[in-house]
Amino acid sequence: MLRGFILGFHVLLALMIIGLGVNAVVRSIFKRSNIHMHRHEHDGTSHAHMHFHDGNAEHSHDTVSQSHRIFDVGFKPLIIGAVHGLAGSGALTLLVLVQINSTGLGLLYLAVFGFGSVLGMMLTSLLVGLPFALSSSTFQGLNHSIQMLAGVFSVAFGLWYAYHCALALGL
Repeated sequence: MLRGFILGFHVLLALMIIGLGVNAVVRSIFKRSNIHMHRHEHDGTSHAHMHFHDGNAEHSHDTVSQSHRIFDVGFKPLIIGAVHGLAGSGALTLLVLVQINSTGLGLLYLAVFGFGSVLGMMLTSLLVGLPFALSSSTFQGLNHSIQMLAGVFSVAFGLWYAYHCALALGL
């Protein structure tokens, strides 16, 4: 039963990979984004950050609309990370937790494992994505091509992965 449950998360992961790939292809065809650095001031403190605009969207330097709250990021990365974690390391986490006899140690293990997983994925995402984000304003054509290629690869890999998960489930 546990095997079927875990394979179900893998099928969900495959569908998510396909959906993200389709989203990347559609975005690269219809919505070219403009990415640039923007410097402004809040309460006497000057700092810079990246701005992302789709197509010819209006650009505003209004500091009132410039919030840097983490809640503005959205739930998409959280959901993607949760599905990825449940399909990947969720089963390993359960296997370790079954061996731990103390509730306190189990909770400590989950906290340390969760923090390490989140930190590792953040650093990996930063290392992979930052060069593309910083070079996209200079090399927009190359960035567009890479986004299209990544989307097509994602759809192809997701279909292959879904097929193999379906075979493992006996479908």
